[in-house]
Amino acid sequence: MSHRCYSILLLLTFCFPIQLLATDNKVHTENPLEKIQIRGFHDSVVKSLNNKRFSDQITDSISAQEIGKFPDKNVAEALQRITGISLSRIQGEGERIGVRGTTPEQNRTYLNGQYLASADWWISSQPNRGFNFTLLPADIVSSLEVYKTPQADQDEGSLGGAINIKTLDPLLTDNHFLVLNTQLQYNDLSNELDPQLSAIFNYKNSDENFATLFTATRYTRQLRRDGLESWGWHERDYQYDDAQNLTPTSQVTTNALSNIWTPGGGGSAIFKQERILSTLSANIAYKFNHHWRLDTHLLYSQLDADNSNQNFLWQPAKVLDLGGSISNAVISDSTLVYGQYSQLNNDPYNTSMEAIWRDSQIDTQSIHFDLLYSGPIWQVQYQLGQSQAQGGTSEDFTSQFSANTTFSVDTRVQKNILAHYDTSPLEASQWFLTEARKDAQQGEDKAYFAQVDVNYQIDHPMISSIKVGLKYRNHQRDFRRLRSLNGSTDGLAGELNTTLADYPSQFVDNYLENIGNNQTLKLYSLVNIALLQQDFNSLNFVQHVEQASRFNIKERSLAGYFKLSFDDDFYRINLGLRAVSTWQDAKALQQPASNSSSTDFIWINDKKSYVDLLPSANINIELTPDLVSRFSVARVMSRAQFNHLMPSTNYNVTQSQGQGGNPNLDPYRATQFDASLEWYFQDGGLISAALFNKDVTSFIEFKRALERHEDRLMSIDRPINGSGGSVRGLELSYQQHLAYGFGVIANYTYVDGNRVSQTSLQNNLVPGTSKHSYNITAYYENHWLSTRLAYNYRTEFATGVGEIITDDYGQLDGNITVSLSSQLKVTFDFINLSDEISYSYERNQYAPTGIYSNGRRFYLGLRYQL
Repeated sequence: MSHRCYSILLLLTFCFPIQLLATDNKVHTENPLEKIQIRGFHDSVVKSLNNKRFSDQITDSISAQEIGKFPDKNVAEALQRITGISLSRIQGEGERIGVRGTTPEQNRTYLNGQYLASADWWISSQPNRGFNFTLLPADIVSSLEVYKTPQADQDEGSLGGAINIKTLDPLLTDNHFLVLNTQLQYNDLSNELDPQLSAIFNYKNSDENFATLFTATRYTRQLRRDGLESWGWHERDYQYDDAQNLTPTSQVTTNALSNIWTPGGGGSAIFKQERILSTLSANIAYKFNHHWRLDTHLLYSQLDADNSNQNFLWQPAKVLDLGGSISNAVISDSTLVYGQYSQLNNDPYNTSMEAIWRDSQIDTQSIHFDLLYSGPIWQVQYQLGQSQAQGGTSEDFTSQFSANTTFSVDTRVQKNILAHYDTSPLEASQWFLTEARKDAQQGEDKAYFAQVDVNYQIDHPMISSIKVGLKYRNHQRDFRRLRSLNGSTDGLAGELNTTLADYPSQFVDNYLENIGNNQTLKLYSLVNIALLQQDFNSLNFVQHVEQASRFNIKERSLAGYFKLSFDDDFYRINLGLRAVSTWQDAKALQQPASNSSSTDFIWINDKKSYVDLLPSANINIELTPDLVSRFSVARVMSRAQFNHLMPSTNYNVTQSQGQGGNPNLDPYRATQFDASLEWYFQDGGLISAALFNKDVTSFIEFKRALERHEDRLMSIDRPINGSGGSVRGLELSYQQHLAYGFGVIANYTYVDGNRVSQTSLQNNLVPGTSKHSYNITAYYENHWLSTRLAYNYRTEFATGVGEIITDDYGQLDGNITVSLSSQLKVTFDFINLSDEISYSYERNQYAPTGIYSNGRRFYLGLRYQL
């Protein structure tokens, strides 16, 4: 069996090496499982199961060896193999993860036990607490640990579970350990070959009291995403005019149609991006003597993410806001599913072809000092460090080529959008440049921490240790967006006075090949961005801060805890209490009055403070030498997202939608109960079941309304503390080496989320909750060949943004590794072999928001290990 495949088994088994942490005094050397001599792929699997078995809480883990046996290219994609983990993909790459039916933003991610800052390159991204895993290649990992039940000595802030990314310990790694890995990636949609390079090297002195381990990674990936999309769905009231056309109304009369679910806009889009990920890390360890050890963890990771997007738009919101009407309307399920939108009498343009190109980059860095004193009775650990991430889009160039044309939109067929224009999208000379913009976005995430933990070992028949600690953290999030002025036809666009025909470009091959039908818009005039950029470079763009979205949030917290551990031959128990005080300063530029057309903004500061008492108890009982039961009860909390706390409004003018903030939001708070039964029936073999229940005091919900900003009606979501509810579920896991090199790893998670929404029709839809998810991995391994097929699936879930639902999604990945020698291997990976389509909709399936194809990825490489 392979290390990698077994690693997934263990991730299914939720191994968690807590007993091997330097801060934990107790190692169960008396258990014979730790004395088993193991080789090959068995080694990592049995060690992982051993770690899980002796953990003091319900956990899962996966080791570096196991990760290496799968085609996963970043940490999030590796985590998807673990029971209870749900993966969110962006542009075909795993970006964020949720735990046990929660959203990614409700779970914390740590690097060697400490917070890792994150940023986003996408111009419309909202700052949140979720980590962007595209910044972390899988090569830097020693093991991934998922803590599903909390202990008092672990940081608060996770509603579903916490992720700890552990890097290699240089003192426990062989001297001159070297790994070189090179691959070529091919994407069948972008039709590009891209290099992937990584290296690991460890140095240890002759006394073996000093060591340093370096990793370096550089991945290049050119991608293309084809899609149909729509946005800004909102409720409108209509009335019929004398010609039986629908027109918007603000007064509901007898003949009016009220609360009709209406699209704001959409189009046929081609997104292209070149991603270049460069990561450097260093782990330096020095043992002063038998008692004192200092570890320094350094990380720098940068993602260059330049991209372009060309979208042939239909814009109903613009037509309706500027006096237009809808003819031949068809309404189903209170949703406008078909309509012919009129030309405008008081405006020369009513819809556009939009071409955008962006210079985008984000990076994250961290430095973490860890000083440990380990004596016969006392252990004292001092930690100090900071993590910082910044970046976004430094240049966001937008062009719109418009016409005043009748157009129709039809969403009656599921997973399809039919748009027809009286002025053909292929008549490039009839589409005039009407908008020229140069915008920007910059975000910064900073966190500083200081922590001390004291563990006192007690020579007592029952009580094994008392642990106390104190932690101070200062977390700041800053966000600003720049907007350019005077980009319309009476300004910069008028200076150029050009049409689509002035920038001819060849259309892409195989566009929307597996999406829509022969009536779907799959061919239109495309912009030669290089030519258009030359003209844009001649324009004098003047930028200003988009005051409505500017904010700075400072969050300081002080936490203290007490944990008491009990230990016997057949049970282990820990009881603890964590108390944390939070002080929040939410600053933003805000209009002093309700007049949305006012240009006067003032800097305000909304202050809020709160205290949380978080008790926890974990009980572990060995029923037999091979059968372990666990029980846990705890109080947990997860703070509201930064963009939800901003006392301002962040919107997109083109899409006529956005989000506002509410600095008075309370955190998510929940009481959780957990129980599990684990049967270790053979080396590397496990059958386990776990039950969990989270009673949530209040879910954060969004109230959507039309608001006027910059003299345009926009669909704005504002968060409130809504009703409570529950998230409960079942996890099942099985892994076993069968015979003759064949084996299987499988897990299944059932989650039932229940709440009553105050603001929408999404009752019983808890954001992030897929009712069913599972992983199945089949593998074969011998001394020269390792193969595995891995299928990951999750059912639909609410995203937490408006009423958007992401539909069921399953993906087949695989790996083949051939050992040419003990040091050299050839690898072949494939990702999304079945070429799955991602699909999302809002409120009902007559309102699609995204139907996307990202293509397949194939990797061929060589791996050398010394």
